[in-house]
Amino acid sequence: MSYDDLLLTALTYPDATPDRAIRGGVALARRLGGELTFLTVRVDLPQLHNPLANVLIHLDQTSRLEEARSAATADLEAACARVAAEILDQPLHCESVCAKLYEEAETVARIARTRDVTLVPIGPAVLADRDLAETVLFGSGRPVVVYPETAEITPAENFPRVLIAWDGSAPAARAVADAMPVLRRAEEVRVFTALGDKPQAVRGVGEALTRHLRTHGVVARLDERLGRDEAIGPRLAAHVAETRPDLLVMGGYGHARLREFVLGGATQAILEAPPCPVMLSH
Repeated sequence: MSYDDLLLTALTYPDATPDRAIRGGVALARRLGGELTFLTVRVDLPQLHNPLANVLIHLDQTSRLEEARSAATADLEAACARVAAEILDQPLHCESVCAKLYEEAETVARIARTRDVTLVPIGPAVLADRDLAETVLFGSGRPVVVYPETAEITPAENFPRVLIAWDGSAPAARAVADAMPVLRRAEEVRVFTALGDKPQAVRGVGEALTRHLRTHGVVARLDERLGRDEAIGPRLAAHVAETRPDLLVMGGYGHARLREFVLGGATQAILEAPPCPVMLSH
């Protein structure tokens, strides 16, 4: 079992994915192993058929110029990815897709369904990254790795220290299965359970997981922590800061309620500001 087919996404409009985030994604792909497809998403802006507005403020011309800017940005991002891949000796294939405005995330999610893992940077430079990561997580059926766009990720052959956030749930189990290639190559694996966060997150819930991991040749250290009336997001962030993992593995939680989609506390915290590279599965 391995990752042979990886996807790294880059947006172009209205904000461009920063060069550092692209380099970081290529470095993460090097750690995951396998061939990487670098996908740039160009924007297809709606044509405005308003003769008066076109005469007064040139809306039609502005739309064409913005589409051209998006296409030029895609070319620059692909060039950055090629340079990073050459330096890291990472197999790379570049593709570009054109998506209608506000439909970029759905377009990427459809493509991600036929990839082993999709990598998405998250940070302040590209506000749409959060929506992209969420849509891929819940709409692709495949794991997603989110990472801070500002992080300087060093190249390596694996993730030496891996932390699993475990509560005994089905999404957490899916995440462990998806991360097994990484876990088998890790030097240190730790299992963290925030006791009391969920009804099934009770003392000893991680013992079945450590047994399962041993059957795959993975020896894991169990760490169960009782919270002090603190939300799961800060508890998880504090544990990551304490243990400093190279990768966090966890389930992604979300459910529809009335007309909005509600994220679990830990999932929301990670998608807002991942403290390190995080593999999420749903």
